[in-house]
Amino acid sequence: MVPAAKEFRVLPITERLERVRAEGEYLGSRQHGGHRVHLYRMGRGVSDGFFCEIWMRLGLQYVEWIEVANDPELLSEYVKLDLKDLL
Repeated sequence: MVPAAKEFRVLPITERLERVRAEGEYLGSRQHGGHRVHLYRMGRGVSDGFFCEIWMRLGLQYVEWIEVANDPELLSEYVKLDLKDLL
């Protein structure tokens, strides 16, 4: 079972990466400065579900950081709307 966000935060980065790869659902990516940031949904229920980001330095194939993402403004950066499709 996916640990709650609070428990996930204290895991070593290698274990966080293993859990995301095994249990996370990929939702999208964005670029921030010199990083490519990938968003994943962890857990399925309201009580244990949360989002996390995997930060990878552009041009390099290693994970620099993994963090819980819970800021609605940050999460909105992943939403892309094409208004032509809505009209």
